[in-house]
Amino acid sequence: MKRAEELKSLSRDHHQGLVLAKRAMQAAKEYKPAKMVWAEVTMHFSDVLEPHFKIEEETLVEPLREAGETSLVDRLEREHAQLRDFFQPGQTRGYEELKAFGELLQAHIHFEERELFEVAQKTLSQEQLAQVDAACH
Repeated sequence: MKRAEELKSLSRDHHQGLVLAKRAMQAAKEYKPAKMVWAEVTMHFSDVLEPHFKIEEETLVEPLREAGETSLVDRLEREHAQLRDFFQPGQTRGYEELKAFGELLQAHIHFEERELFEVAQKTLSQEQLAQVDAACH
């Protein structure tokens, strides 16, 4: 299905996220310096992913929950929490964690693009979608 114009900014973030996920998984597979890759991943997380998560949580969660899409919202919130956990102080940041982060991020983005956004653009009103777009800009 064609992506609603109001969700395209979030979809563009997803492309960057998929590139990052692939880089993390590849770095773990090839035993590239984990510390350097984690530094890149951490910067991308704080600059792009965390603001992206907040936009989704502030503009999509309540309207989708009100529309009865509880399981989609629960998964969104659960996976955001799991991804945030990688950046908590004291977390181990080796190759296994880099691979796990990349795999989770990739799966999460595919879930949002294939399921969550499809439902959102069919279910939410034009006004609700406009709020998502406004939050992105």
